[in-house]
Amino acid sequence: MTPSPKNSLEAKSEPHHEPRNDQLSIHSDQDSPEGLQHGDRKSGSVSRKSSAESGRPGEPGHVPEILTDTLDKDNPFERDNEKELAEKVRSYARMDPELAKDTELLEHGAQLAQNTSNALSNPFFKGLTVKQRYYLGDRDETVVEQAQIGDKLVREDDAGFWGQSKYLKGSVLSACLAGIIQGWTQSAMNGANLGLSQEFNLSNQWLFGLVNAIPFFAGGMLAPFFSDPLQEYFLGRRGAIAAACILSIAATVGQSFSTSIGQVIGCRIITGLTLAAKASSAPLLTAEVAPNHLRGNLLATWQLSDAFGIFLGFSSNLATLNIHAQNKAIWRIQIATTIIPTTILLFLVYFMPESPRYLMKRGRPVKALESFTMLRPPPVSRLLAARDQVYAHFQLQAECSSIQNRKSSRKFGGEPNKSSERSPMRNENEKQTASDNGKGPEVKESPRDGDLESQHQTTPETPLYVTEGLKRRVFPEFSKRMRQLFNDDRSRRALVCASTAMVSQQLCGVNTIAFLSTTLLNGVNASPRSGAWVGFGIGLCNFVFGAPAFWLLDVIGRATLLLLGFIPMFVLMLILAFSFKENAAGVQVARVPLVAVFGILYIIAYSPTAGTSPFAISAEVFPLIVREVGHSFAVGVNFLGLAIVLLVFPSMSAAMGGYRGSLSLFATLNLVAFVLCFLFVPETKGRSLEELRSIFDIPTREHIKYRCTCVAPWLWRKFPHFVKAKVDWWFKSTGKEKADEYRLVDFPVWYKGELVKRRTK
Repeated sequence: MTPSPKNSLEAKSEPHHEPRNDQLSIHSDQDSPEGLQHGDRKSGSVSRKSSAESGRPGEPGHVPEILTDTLDKDNPFERDNEKELAEKVRSYARMDPELAKDTELLEHGAQLAQNTSNALSNPFFKGLTVKQRYYLGDRDETVVEQAQIGDKLVREDDAGFWGQSKYLKGSVLSACLAGIIQGWTQSAMNGANLGLSQEFNLSNQWLFGLVNAIPFFAGGMLAPFFSDPLQEYFLGRRGAIAAACILSIAATVGQSFSTSIGQVIGCRIITGLTLAAKASSAPLLTAEVAPNHLRGNLLATWQLSDAFGIFLGFSSNLATLNIHAQNKAIWRIQIATTIIPTTILLFLVYFMPESPRYLMKRGRPVKALESFTMLRPPPVSRLLAARDQVYAHFQLQAECSSIQNRKSSRKFGGEPNKSSERSPMRNENEKQTASDNGKGPEVKESPRDGDLESQHQTTPETPLYVTEGLKRRVFPEFSKRMRQLFNDDRSRRALVCASTAMVSQQLCGVNTIAFLSTTLLNGVNASPRSGAWVGFGIGLCNFVFGAPAFWLLDVIGRATLLLLGFIPMFVLMLILAFSFKENAAGVQVARVPLVAVFGILYIIAYSPTAGTSPFAISAEVFPLIVREVGHSFAVGVNFLGLAIVLLVFPSMSAAMGGYRGSLSLFATLNLVAFVLCFLFVPETKGRSLEELRSIFDIPTREHIKYRCTCVAPWLWRKFPHFVKAKVDWWFKSTGKEKADEYRLVDFPVWYKGELVKRRTK
């Protein structure tokens, strides 16, 4: 018996948005090959039959079956009829007795995920209220007319951040506070440099650099070993943030009362670990709870919060300098101020729901559904939660299967091992060994293979991605997950992408300004107060001009926005380098007004581009089964890059005769960063976390070819026409067709076209 709409939609709290079949747009109708038109996945797919006819392994026209299979499955429900779809959902619901009670709700969610328009024509959805149907995207004339009467209604895709549930807003606020703590801590250490070096007589430049760099060396080298087990096996996303807050408070108190430089270094090592833990956990929490249409916007809040924290830290430094200017212990007070936001976060995170994708991974689907429901907004939170959970489940199953298939392909000489493939759900007739303990089935290890997926020889109904039951073997499992990260092609490509973005953020040289502004200006005979005011201006601009990224990440794209920053940063850093001049005694002196102006202009160029995109990219590109270790590794790369900059910059500047030479070097590195990101960082906007496998299943060499043979010519020939058509469309409401004609073809669509061309040859 079909439940009434009212009963089905009762929400304990609130919902999300995940990708649907009709929602994945392909950039170009005109540029794409025939049969690969916008929104037509069936015609745009590369069929298994045609791939089998495309040649033997190793031949130029051969298309690996595992790849074409992946490209075909953006939506795992696309080819299912009504009966097949219902059976899929029922098999999933049977994995947990409590989840089985919501089978009908999950079926309706799967119908929405398969095709929203078709689902809304079903009798169940016809019984929903006008507000609910309009929110889901029903474009029936009657619904639209009724929606225009009375209160203004909103559709899901148009619901902004303030239209989301209070739990989602609270989760994002928690992640923002974690970012504020990062920035505040960095600014506090920057402001403490002068007092610290005077009290402990840090005249040796290498020792001074080590004291500044040690938190980031510790975080960079130990981040994967500390953050991943903390999230994966012990505490989850929320718990990892809370544990990092507790350790951070302890390390801050210890540093403020240190009596030797050794104690300062020891406390800063712990501080570095907590910074890495928060940087690894908070962006992942945001990425996993955010609706798909807002994910880029919300991921931008990490860097925006970091920038706001830097501003607050510099403000605190300036205020402390004014109040306690004669106090030799001023640096201790500056360090201690970071306890304020850390304490607030420690209490706030307790009230937030855990990431539903983490709960799914731990074999707790009922709790995951509750979390999804809390995170999705009314008026249809339960339906949206069911849609998102079912869709994520089958995408994750397909992702794990494709990883297994690639492994089998390597073992058996280039072709997938058909006998080794397992269906997303185990055979219903296999003997069930699960224990119904409320947290999902028990996992049974396989002795024949050390690979991550091969350990999941579980009950017939245990998903491939579930890791519950591995808690007792934390470090052996962690080492296998690390090997998985490097051995699996899809995971390794994501790692290259994230690491390139993270390294590029450090190559641009921003931290020579943001972290060393106080000592940099003091080294060229500027007053400490001048350095504090420059830091205040840098922090303010970093926050204010980072705000546009909140909207731009989902409009322009993560990779595109990243690339847009490097050229202006190259020019501004070069001008900044020549703002230092030598006096008659051969000592470099800063033209403080020029340094301040061009330093701030540089920060304006950095904040919405290279400042925002790297963490947004890293938080979303990894598959769920290695997401914690992958993002932790990328954060470690970022921290190591930062540590190297802080360690070598003072000595390098002295060796090169002053800041002019060292800053000129960083200006050149902006060009290196541009080339690296252009070749190795694909665009990820407009896809769900699970759908990103359609990008990273494609070999990196194909992306390099796409950038060189498609994007580069487009920038030269069509981009000016595209911009002109866009301007006409925005201001004159004409030229939409022209804009579509000159639009850049999407990478997966381009690759499908390349496969078609290779087969015809």
